[in-house]
Amino acid sequence: MSRIRVVEDLLFDTFKVLNGLPNYIGIEEKDAIEFDHMIMESKLRRLISIGEDLQIKRISASINRSSEHYTDLSNILKDFRFELYASRVEVYRDLDDLDININGFEWRSLSDFTISEDEFKHYWERCMSSSENASSTLSMDEHLDSVKSELGDNWRSSCKLVYVQDKPIGVSIPHIEPGTLDEGRLFYFGLVPEEQGRGQSTLIHLQSLSFLKQMGATYYIGSTHETNVRMQKVFLNNGCSIKAHTESYYKYFKNRRV
Repeated sequence: MSRIRVVEDLLFDTFKVLNGLPNYIGIEEKDAIEFDHMIMESKLRRLISIGEDLQIKRISASINRSSEHYTDLSNILKDFRFELYASRVEVYRDLDDLDININGFEWRSLSDFTISEDEFKHYWERCMSSSENASSTLSMDEHLDSVKSELGDNWRSSCKLVYVQDKPIGVSIPHIEPGTLDEGRLFYFGLVPEEQGRGQSTLIHLQSLSFLKQMGATYYIGSTHETNVRMQKVFLNNGCSIKAHTESYYKYFKNRRV
């Protein structure tokens, strides 16, 4: 049995597991969980042990601030030396009424073989360089490894660059969330620094949602850091509603394989 399957079985009643191996394991609190303090401590202790054995870079944990267990979960994570990384806003949009024929920009993906992985990483890094979100702790190679691990065989078709007159201006990575049949998410969305603030984000994001619907998504879950006011406006412009306010905690490992 794979280590990720072991983690999924360990946390099935409390957290959704994100496979970011070989660099990280992510866990997201599920709705309406059964909570027992001692059992939760035992599960996190086992998860940390697995992380140490795998020599990963970090474990990320996302918890809901409106959950009745928020304070207990937050304190347990801190006791295990998880550090607060960011507070986030999570949004929801039903895609039933969304037009799938939205025009505006040219798109190319890695599956087209018109762009290379190095080009894609270059523009992704440029988008991240001026983001209002907190800085990432992963290298671009590690980010792309995470896409491959989480999205599986079709990861190339999800890695898209958006163009204006043959000039790349942004990155979007639409996909169906692993473990679901119809939950649409964007692994990443952003514009290069010189294109930000020009009013293009809303249409590019809307086109990204249309890709999700074409892929079979019936609804969209998105998130951004609370400090990223511009992205929150894009969500609202495209009919998203706030679903939850969450906190992300990271536990870093010093014994990671080099």
